[in-house]
Formats: sequence, C-alpha cells, structure tokens
Amino acid sequence: MSRDAWREALAAWGRLSGRPGSGEEALGALSDIGVLRRFLDQAELEAVRVARRDRKSWAEIATRLGVSRQSAWERWKDLDEEPSPPPPARTRVAVPNVVGMSWPVAQHRLLEESLHAVIADPAPMPFLGPEAADFHVVEQKPVAGESVASHSEVTVWLYRGPGSAGDRSPLEPPPDPRARRGAVDEETGESVH
Repeated sequence: MSRDAWREALAAWGRLSGRPGSGEEALGALSDIGVLRRFLDQAELEAVRVARRDRKSWAEIATRLGVSRQSAWERWKDLDEEPSPPPPARTRVAVPNVVGMSWPVAQHRLLEESLHAVIADPAPMPFLGPEAADFHVVEQKPVAGESVASHSEVTVWLYRGPGSAGDRSPLEPPPDPRARRGAVDEETGESVH
C-alpha cells in the first residue's frame, strides 16, 4: 500500500477520535469511516494474499481474523489461483527507533521503511478501537539502527499504561494465588488459604 493511503487512513483515524457534535461532523465521521473501511479491506486482502503465498492454512488465516475457516475460504478462494509474483528485491534498511511510540504511530513508521511490525505477545490485542493509541512500544527487536533486509519483521513489545497520566510502564501482574498461602488478612487477623 502506498504511503499516501497510510497518511489518508491515519488522518481519518485521528479525526474520528472525538464524537461528532453536529450533523455535519457526523457526515464527516462517516466519510472517515469509509476511508478506513476501504483501507482495511485492502490491507486485509493483501495480508491474506501474502499468507496464502507463504502456505498458511485457511484455518490459520480464519483464526487470526476471527471468522470460520469456511467463510475465509469462500471470501478469498480465488487468491489460490493467482500466479505468484517474483519475490521483491531485498535491499537493506536501517531499523528506526519506535520505542516510546504508540502502536499505530510505530506501525506506520516501520511501514515507511518497508518493515513489518509484529507484536511479541501471541494473544490478540484489542486494536480495533481508539484504545490502540493507549498501547506503547517498550522494546523492539532488531534494535534501532540495525541494518536488515527490507520487508523484514520488527518484533515490538507493547504495554498499556495504567491510566491517562501518561505512565507507560507495564502493568503489574496479579499476585500468584499459590504465593498467598500462609498470608494473614490484615483486617481479621485470620489466615488466608
């Protein structure tokens, strides 16, 4: 996808962060939603095309999209009949520093350098709404400045701060219930099991 398409989609996303206050603003929001929908449809098609070219199963693709294997196959089965294009020429690029950036900004910055952002956490994260901007990159691999082949993956670790105060530290995990054995409830003085 072109940089212009990315810029247009990011601008539309930014304008959607507030609620429309009038009918005109609502119409503008609908236009921005249309821009994003077309952009995401194109990104989805390209991702499925590349995944099938790399021999990923319809079940794997469907799982990532949250749809059934059958519906994924019915929607994109024609991609299996497309001839494979020659592999792109791989030039070397310097990995930009994306640590501290929000997830959408970091992803865009890596794409500008022909690199692909990959989230280290295998569990899908809720990046479909405005909360995507709350997630920030706290680590990346390869590190900034390292020379890699274009179209390589850059793994990023994301964390969501505990609130709107701008604290970007990772949330503390809940205590292990097994570690609480023998603990004493401060109010009652009784053992907690």
